[in-house]
Amino acid sequence: MAITGLRITVGTSATLLTPSAFTNSISSNQQGISLLVQNPSSVTVFLGGADVTTTTYGFALSANQSIAIDLNSDELLYAVVASSTQTVNVLRQGV
Repeated sequence: MAITGLRITVGTSATLLTPSAFTNSISSNQQGISLLVQNPSSVTVFLGGADVTTTTYGFALSANQSIAIDLNSDELLYAVVASSTQTVNVLRQGV
């Protein structure tokens, strides 16, 4: 699987950062996906599951920070911001 880079606009409701067809696009020799999420904005982006909010989250990604995450084929990552919208940069690679 090739590396793909995306700019994803995150809003005040949970925004999917992993491909929506991810669980159906894994080949038999792939176990999951590696993500690098970068927050180039000036506000905190909150990461977690489908129920992520600014008060219920797994990780607060501060302004100008990044995080690397390995996900299994059945896991999805979402993001949310407190107000308006912000863009995050995401690099994805199958593993």
